[in-house]
Amino acid sequence: MYNYVIKKILFSFLTLLIVVTLVFFMLRAIPGGPFTREKPLPEATRERLEEAYGLNEPLFKQYLIYMGNLFTGDLGPSFRKPAYSVNELLATGIPQTAKVGLIAVILIVILGIPLGVISALKANTSIDYGVMILATVGITVPSFVIGSLFILLAQNVAWIPVGGLTKPISYLGPVVALGGYSLAFVARLTRSSMLEVLRQDYIRTARAKGLSEYKVIFKHALKNSLIPVVTYIGPMIAALMTGSFVVERIFVINGIGKYFTESIGARDYTLVIGVTLFYAIFYIIMVLLVDVAYSLIDPRIRLSK
Repeated sequence: MYNYVIKKILFSFLTLLIVVTLVFFMLRAIPGGPFTREKPLPEATRERLEEAYGLNEPLFKQYLIYMGNLFTGDLGPSFRKPAYSVNELLATGIPQTAKVGLIAVILIVILGIPLGVISALKANTSIDYGVMILATVGITVPSFVIGSLFILLAQNVAWIPVGGLTKPISYLGPVVALGGYSLAFVARLTRSSMLEVLRQDYIRTARAKGLSEYKVIFKHALKNSLIPVVTYIGPMIAALMTGSFVVERIFVINGIGKYFTESIGARDYTLVIGVTLFYAIFYIIMVLLVDVAYSLIDPRIRLSK
């Protein structure tokens, strides 16, 4: 297992290097630049800005300089927010995004999985139909619709803030909008996986041996049905914890999802690479944790050396 983890870490570093390299050169290939404006800057001013940020250097030299700084942990200055470095912007944006994402993840896990299990155990009953109707609504209604409806509701309720994260209750809207789809999907996925496991021969054998229904469900059926759920939850956590531009825009949250979208439009090269790198690192970590979780859920699964 340790050899497997070390090998994955080495491949992860290679993956990050490829991601940064591709994003670096793809951004430079896009027409325009950080100092391109609708009203063009004077030629002398633009040249001084490009010289100050090293954009007048040959492209490959810019790449080598950026990679050298990156290996020291310096993500560079923000081109469109000159008073801040990318490190500072991420340090202010990540906590805002992560708090909303973490609450959404907890909500999805503690509600989605139990709802799916209950729906499977009560298959083809009114409880099952009710859960599946709610799950279908959650999957089909986009996050921006949920967010907009919540804002309309909050305008008529004095104790619910309309925007920002000023109070604990202010997290309710962003969390529901951000996690609504994933909550519904996890419930449906858990239900279908649980139903499939309950039809297996070893479940019938366990019941025939006289095991209590509690042991059959929670010791045998649930553990095996969680494997596809864990496969989805890993990347889902990475997506939720790295922000959503739509949700952050609606609820006026200064998170990295908002920074990322604004930085693309502004050609803020260093900020785009910084946010992409953060997402890639988080995604790789979650995929690695999912692989490890497989062997914990089902001892028959062994990580290859």
